[in-house]
Amino acid sequence: MEQNLSRRAFLGLGASAAVAASAMGLAGCSQPQSATPAPQTGTDAAPAAGGAPADFVPNFMTAPAVPESVAETKDCDVLVIGLGLSGCAAAKAAAEEGAKVIAVEKSPELAAVSMAGDFGVVGSQIQKDLGIKWAGKDVIVNQLMKDMCYRPTPDFLGYWYDHSGEDFDWFVEGADFEVLKSTAANQETDKPCYIRPKCFPALEGYDYTTEYYPYFHGTITTNPNMQWTLEAAVAAAEAKGAEMIYSTWGEQLITDESGKVTGAYAHDADGAYTQINANAVVLATGDWGNNQDMRDYYIPWANEFMSFYTTMDAAGEVGNTGDGHLMGLWAGAHMELGPHAPMTHHMGGPLGVDGYLQLNINGERFMNEDIPGQNIADQLSRVPAGPNPMSGADDLRSWQIFDAKWPTEIAKMPDGHGHVNHFVADDEVDAYATVLSGFGLGYTTKAMVEGTEGLIVADTIEDLAAQCNLPVETVVASVNRYNELCAAGHDADFGKDPRRLFPVSEPPFYAYPFGSAGMLVLMGGLEVNKKLQPLNAEGTPIEGLYATGNVQGGRYLVEYPVTVAGISLGTALSFGRLAGMNAAGADVEATSQN
Repeated sequence: MEQNLSRRAFLGLGASAAVAASAMGLAGCSQPQSATPAPQTGTDAAPAAGGAPADFVPNFMTAPAVPESVAETKDCDVLVIGLGLSGCAAAKAAAEEGAKVIAVEKSPELAAVSMAGDFGVVGSQIQKDLGIKWAGKDVIVNQLMKDMCYRPTPDFLGYWYDHSGEDFDWFVEGADFEVLKSTAANQETDKPCYIRPKCFPALEGYDYTTEYYPYFHGTITTNPNMQWTLEAAVAAAEAKGAEMIYSTWGEQLITDESGKVTGAYAHDADGAYTQINANAVVLATGDWGNNQDMRDYYIPWANEFMSFYTTMDAAGEVGNTGDGHLMGLWAGAHMELGPHAPMTHHMGGPLGVDGYLQLNINGERFMNEDIPGQNIADQLSRVPAGPNPMSGADDLRSWQIFDAKWPTEIAKMPDGHGHVNHFVADDEVDAYATVLSGFGLGYTTKAMVEGTEGLIVADTIEDLAAQCNLPVETVVASVNRYNELCAAGHDADFGKDPRRLFPVSEPPFYAYPFGSAGMLVLMGGLEVNKKLQPLNAEGTPIEGLYATGNVQGGRYLVEYPVTVAGISLGTALSFGRLAGMNAAGADVEATSQN
């Protein structure tokens, strides 16, 4: 269920190929989710036509029937449902607190999505040994809050900043891995597992204080993905007596007369039920991006995005259907107020999301191109679509235009996730073998760019426009206007940073089609308190229940931030650990007060 894809292969995937890509486990910098079953829905939950909109009850709010019989009953202190990153952290933490732990996982085995590995964590010993220093908590947390329109809970982000580094060191204890000294460094051992610092050292001259969207350096990446980190955590939990059960679906929670959660019903691939009694349950089942009913209800504007990021269950069905959210809702919890945030990184073209001229399908410039991939995806949602020559789907949004000067220009582009800013000459390729074989690491060669499938090359702007099927006169006028702005050193039309105003003037000229972005995960969770207990409609915590990972609310709203690469994994790890500790009785709050 895993397949590693090169950047070139990834760029060849249009929106119409997203479903096939998701079946292969295509992912970016986000948390690998536990696969969860499609929710059972009722047909009579909605009120009659004419009722007030606020009275509408969506069909997914109908809980399944309580099993008539169970094949087995188990007892534990802490039940963890889902063994993605946050679930593995919760299981290890609870076991180390002395709790008897059972964890159920819908997939047939422990498996990370193939490309997930960016950890936005702060202050781990690994980072300190490399010489990595993050910007201050006040700077980063305030920027993240600004990026998300001040909708998340600041205390959660402060807790992540203060604890994620030590949490990462704790999570990988016992694993055997190499640490590369820089992004471009080659491996010095034959160990299959290694950690690479991302965008490190920082691009020469890069100053986040001067950027419209600052990028904060410090992220580290586990390679070939994060599978070995999960294995290390699970091994540590099992050494403490935790029981891991695979090919098993958590279906619904069990509550007592007071509303306290006392366990859950789970079933295997054959439909045989197990009743698992527990003092506390941790919901760690991932996001709900593949639950169409929930998408239609909570965030219909995300329906243009295909989900790249999925997991497969033991029956071969697509997961990421929000089952932890649903179990919590059926037990009295409520979803946080939106807007919920789809993670829709656009990975761009052969030069990533570098801020080159963009023309829409009418041949017109339409935006300040000097923005990250998440925000490019947002803006592409605002322009007309047409037939994409790469995918055949009706999802062509724009063309990225650049010229022969690109090898000298990319070093002036922003640093960070999705950008390409290091040109490797032909005679230096051997020295960069490891980084050039990786995905989206910012290094490229002339052969890699010119060999990108779907790239249009021409000696004149007129020919380029014709090959792109764009109106020639409009494209010529747009390029001429853009070149005038470049010559003036001021983008009077859209305000692009003058440092990235590069005229399209030297042949050959290049164009690459940008389609609609794929969606990695859909951020939006249950409203929780600072102990990660879901809250009921009155704001009272539901005893015996904890939510973490993408089931947890309060982390990401309105827009997923890209100023810290891998912060999704970073918070999933820290709050997974915290949920496990609290489920085992630790009683710790997530605050910014260290």
